[in-house]
Amino acid sequence: MKIQQLVPAVEVLELDALIAGLRRSSSHTLSPFDPELLEFCTAFSHMLFQNQDAKRFAELQALAFWMRRSALFRLREEFEKLQTADTCLVPRGLVFHIPPANVDTIFIYSWLVSALVGNRNVLRISHHVSEPTRILCRLFNDSLGKAGAALRNNTIVVQYGHEEEITRAISALADVRVIWGGDASISSIRSIPVPPHCKELTFADRCSFSLIRASKFLQVNEATRTQLASNFYSDTYWFDQRACSSPRLLIWLGNQEECAQAGELFFAMLQHELQRRGYVSDTSQSVNKLTYLAQSILDRPVIAARRLSNELMVADLGSLQEPRREHCGGGFLFQFRIERIEELADHVARRDQTMTCFGFEPSELRGLVRLLNGRGIDRVVPIGNALTFQRFWDGYDLLAELARHVYLEPQPEMRTVGLGVSVCEN
Repeated sequence: MKIQQLVPAVEVLELDALIAGLRRSSSHTLSPFDPELLEFCTAFSHMLFQNQDAKRFAELQALAFWMRRSALFRLREEFEKLQTADTCLVPRGLVFHIPPANVDTIFIYSWLVSALVGNRNVLRISHHVSEPTRILCRLFNDSLGKAGAALRNNTIVVQYGHEEEITRAISALADVRVIWGGDASISSIRSIPVPPHCKELTFADRCSFSLIRASKFLQVNEATRTQLASNFYSDTYWFDQRACSSPRLLIWLGNQEECAQAGELFFAMLQHELQRRGYVSDTSQSVNKLTYLAQSILDRPVIAARRLSNELMVADLGSLQEPRREHCGGGFLFQFRIERIEELADHVARRDQTMTCFGFEPSELRGLVRLLNGRGIDRVVPIGNALTFQRFWDGYDLLAELARHVYLEPQPEMRTVGLGVSVCEN
């Protein structure tokens, strides 16, 4: 069986040759935060910042920012803090990444954290490759061509569809398997066995929402409100609301009058931001949103709806009855009002991933997380940071999860007491 390789060189390989190569390179892990890898990532970041093709995509510029030298050194410091006097963190080995097709840059983020820890990596991407992904693979190869052999042998990107035989063969060698995607896709892949020692990390269907204190929004100045609308645009419209961390529901906290006033003002400013950014929905996407709105009115407790433009539609909810699980994307938002932050505890579900927020004290947010006690929400971040990738994702600490923790028990001191007899002193 043949398989398309994109990195470290574009070529067609026999599956048997790929597997044989992975077996031969089984000892080619790097040290955590290897200096050569840090230099490679820094150079790759510069290339993304400077390349004219990459400059056209905000998500690639965000990736470049995340890979800059200062960010990598900060991650190294955080990794070093995970080690204690009696533990040593080392690579787990071969990590098999199966990223989603709907978010172009996830496969690089997934690779980066694993590679920084020192693992070897195989990444599978689908046949449906977007232009940002093509740019990433091309620039990645350009940077890799200048790297040493150890780094070139550390990463392989392959492209194939749903051929189970390929997934099965690579999985049989994996020390970690990282699966991103829909619930059905993850269940299907998980049915393919891995070695008994293999660790599996799954990132399934999730959904996210925003929370704004209406009184605070109305109190701040025009510049702050404008910036908030701009940040909300970035959270929502990058990836056309398809990312798990993109908000699909906006919850206002406050009384009815101030929430109504804040909502009117906020969506008018968001519509202005859409026009300023030149975001335009195509015809099929606009029709999908109108169809979804009609279905929501029939199936859900929608009490009011507004079409501000083809790019922005808002549906007000009378209650939260599973309103944000399936979604059309592309700029459709549900809206709901609460009077106390504690009310969220009745509505948050396990599938809720990210809550972006504005106008709350850290103690209030921590109190909500404690009240939920693990029933939902893995990330609480300011509006504008929904899509900012972090080592903490879906409840995992990726730096810790992708490393092997070796325990080093302190050795007892020995002393000689005569006639060559040694005793332990604890």
